[in-house]
Amino acid sequence: MGGSVAEWLACWSQAQKGLGLNRSRDAVGGNSLRQTVHTHRASVHQSAKLVAALIRVARVTADLAESNGSLPPGL
Repeated sequence: MGGSVAEWLACWSQAQKGLGLNRSRDAVGGNSLRQTVHTHRASVHQSAKLVAALIRVARVTADLAESNGSLPPGL
């Protein structure tokens, strides 16, 4: 699960735009279930990538704080 927070945000923005388009297509009888499942899976995947990116940021921040002595070891 690579990628930066900025990359995730760009993907998430695109997915949100797609959600709006899918909903309007569904209302006029598009392939709603398949598209809904695909969109949901993409959204879950993007959410997992965001969580992973945030955890990486938290680890780096904690490592930096620990290395400069502002945080006790092990926290």
